[in-house]
Amino acid sequence: MNSPHPEAVAALDIGTNTMLLLVSELDAQGDLRVVEDHCRTARLGEGLARSGSIAPQAFERGLAVLLEYSRKLQQLGIAPARTRAVGTAVLRRAANARAFVDAVQRTTGLCIEIISEAEEAELGARAVRGELGTERAAVIDVGGGSTEYASAVGTQRLSIPIGAVVLAESGLPLAQQQALASSLAKAFPPGDARGETAVILGGTAVNLACLELGLARFDPQAAEGARLPPDSARRWAGRLAALPAAERLRLPIESERAAILLEGLLCLAAAVERLEPFSLRVSGRGLRYGLARALLQKNSHGPPHSSFGGSLD
Repeated sequence: MNSPHPEAVAALDIGTNTMLLLVSELDAQGDLRVVEDHCRTARLGEGLARSGSIAPQAFERGLAVLLEYSRKLQQLGIAPARTRAVGTAVLRRAANARAFVDAVQRTTGLCIEIISEAEEAELGARAVRGELGTERAAVIDVGGGSTEYASAVGTQRLSIPIGAVVLAESGLPLAQQQALASSLAKAFPPGDARGETAVILGGTAVNLACLELGLARFDPQAAEGARLPPDSARRWAGRLAALPAAERLRLPIESERAAILLEGLLCLAAAVERLEPFSLRVSGRGLRYGLARALLQKNSHGPPHSSFGGSLD
């Protein structure tokens, strides 16, 4: 069967909370065009902070999502050599990461690369440069298991081991959660984004924009590119903390993120207060877009990178 998208690439971002799949190709102008963009909340890192391993139920959820994605890629006719799957904090930390990677390869044919904190931050910055059309922007990316920072001038690529899922599962009272996030954020250089617009990436950022914009419902397209004041994460963290869980679900946020959004905002607020950007700009087009752009560029200039077979370094 001939593929309707013979030059398309597939980028998979396997995170602590979500698993994302972006299929894209170059348009006539040579820019990225989205073919399909999918998100599943597999919660692969559920319980990781307590046990140090991927829990059996999370293991199976993750396998199921990646099997779904691999079948989708087969249906689209995306060549294996034009696919790259990367794992982030959850697989950097889990004692049974190798078992999960091996099980995924056996079940789906996909080979997951576990990337470093620095590469994760760089891919986020690359996504911002391409999607928002800016060569200069500080980037803050709050994930489920870590928070990455890339400086505006490109000299810093840093990560701290705290994210929405990790903080939510810490079991700490709110005040101690705030203190922990702020303490870990001290790994970022103080005031490094002062005077800059910081692009905030990921689900926490998109949900924050929907809240700050006063939308009637969660709408990631309306949130994309929104400009927010730097105190917005801290303000909304305070508001969510005062609401029962059922009341939070009435807000314009993702129902699947409601249980960890407060903690994601605490991580974001701590990073923003440490880095001191002048303003914030929101994008949900994070690591997978940077990965896709790198793949498209590589495949247009040289041998493609294969994400099937290979080994875990």
